[in-house]
Amino acid sequence: MAVLVLAAPGSAGAFGPLSSFGEFGPGVGQMSAPSQLAVAPDGDLYVADAGNDRIDVYAGDGSFLRSFGAGRLDEPRDVALDDQGRAYVADTGNHRIAVFSSSGAFLFSFGEEAGEGELVEPVGLDVDASMFGSTVYVADAGNNLIASYEPDGDFIHSFGVPAPADVVVGSGGRLFVAGSGEERVDVFSKEGAPVDSIGAGGEGELDEPVALTVDALGGIYVADRGEERIFHFTADGGFLGSAEAPAVAGVAVACQSNVFASEATVGFARVQRFGEPGTPAPPCAASAEPVEPIAAPLLRPPSNRFHFAGLRLSRSNGFATLYVRVPGAGQLKLTGRGFRRLSRGARGATTVAIPIKPKVRLRRFLKRHGKGRIRAVVTFTPPDGTPRSLERVILLRRHRG
Repeated sequence: MAVLVLAAPGSAGAFGPLSSFGEFGPGVGQMSAPSQLAVAPDGDLYVADAGNDRIDVYAGDGSFLRSFGAGRLDEPRDVALDDQGRAYVADTGNHRIAVFSSSGAFLFSFGEEAGEGELVEPVGLDVDASMFGSTVYVADAGNNLIASYEPDGDFIHSFGVPAPADVVVGSGGRLFVAGSGEERVDVFSKEGAPVDSIGAGGEGELDEPVALTVDALGGIYVADRGEERIFHFTADGGFLGSAEAPAVAGVAVACQSNVFASEATVGFARVQRFGEPGTPAPPCAASAEPVEPIAAPLLRPPSNRFHFAGLRLSRSNGFATLYVRVPGAGQLKLTGRGFRRLSRGARGATTVAIPIKPKVRLRRFLKRHGKGRIRAVVTFTPPDGTPRSLERVILLRRHRG
């Protein structure tokens, strides 16, 4: 993978979508189910076009350059470049890694041979180049493994990860793994020992991470299909910010604060470029040494995505306790007819217990009939954020008599 500088913008609040390219279809310059991306040192963007069974190559400004792999690939889901310009492709439908030259000529493949190192539905990969040589890491969804190989395809070792969706090599040589069934990114040593996790709760909480990339400062970008956003974290998991990316399937970073995201759904496909207004598209002039971020390069309003987490009924008096899980600090309000309104505050991501206490009239009704249905509305408002309300119909019960 070519690691490129993503410098911090001078005015983080202005960061947003700048341009997009590509359209749905099988033709030249069109895409069908674009997945993960890779950026070459010259700024060219490689797109794994899973629906058209090929790799599409675009200039940084979105102009179509060429495609390769048609007739050899079957639903490619990821592409990564080594320091020689070779393209390693997660050839998911063929259960292998296919390798192409910088010009797009097929060179060889590996992982399809039965036995140790055999792949079943590889969906993500990364190439780690170091002074000791390169290593190819593969997220093998079918075998529930992260497998590593020599650049020529010789198997090295593997370790188990449930349903991995993507893998990248981050700072300190650690492996960052997005799991299809997990609401977080797990961090491992190269030997497979668990080290940490990112996005498991609080600010920057993830829902369905599907693709990863890193910048030159070791920051981690996560394409989250469930949240339909791109999240940005520091190398140690600190949340920096996020940006909206509908139906996001892949993410890549390039020079001068350019962030690319592939977006795909039924009958729709494109690549969107993010940055500050006026940010030039790649290629970019060689930049100076990486600069530490001075502000969040991607901003989002405080999350208001809360959910109901449980309910406890008391049949002795007809009261109830509604449990609400909030994503961060904010104010909760309970409203409705027949019970007392109240407010509760939260200092961070937590589960809040909200008591539901019937008023006198409802308590008499419950005492007489034994049960009664209410509609409780809970509104959560994060600091300087947008309120969000959810309704819950609750059947209160009380012993009659």
